[in-house]
Formats: sequence, C-alpha cells, structure tokens
Amino acid sequence: MKKIFGRWLVLFAFVQLTGLVCMWTWRYAPPVASSFIWGIAFIALFPGNVLSAILIEKLFWNSGLSLIAMSVAEMPVLVAINAVLWFGVIRALRRLLGRRFR
Repeated sequence: MKKIFGRWLVLFAFVQLTGLVCMWTWRYAPPVASSFIWGIAFIALFPGNVLSAILIEKLFWNSGLSLIAMSVAEMPVLVAINAVLWFGVIRALRRLLGRRFR
C-alpha cells in the first residue's frame, strides 16, 4: 500500500511542480507559446488554482500586498487544496473498486 501511495505522491508532485513552473513562466514565453503554457498551468493546477485565487483575493485584495506577493501566498493554498482533492479521489476509488484498484 505504501508503494502505491508513493507512486501517487510522486505523480502529484510532478504535476503540481509542472503547473507551478508554467504558472510563473507563461508571461515570459514568446507570444506563440504563452497561451499553450498558460493552458498547461491551468489544467495541471485545476481546481486548486481557481479556488485559491478566489480565497486569497477575498482575504488580501485591499491589504496593500502586491500581485506577486498574493501569487506567492496563493501557491501553498493551491497545492493544499489539490492534495486534499487528489488523495480524496484516490481513497474513494480504492473503496469503490476494492482490490482491483490496488
């Protein structure tokens, strides 16, 4: 069981890291590639990116923080939301599918 959990953890970390790198680099990419890189970031970090952006914006919009500071504050919230959702879905699939999924 730990071996399977470790594989999911590695996959989760890879997807999140790829999404975060794309999130920070799409602005600096050539115009032809920037929309593609933005799309990768959006898909890799979904739904945590949308939910964390809403939460951080509601909490810190009029606080005087810069947009970069709010983006940095958004990253741990984004990863935490996605971790809860990913591993919740994995746990639910294990229970539904039983031994076949393991």
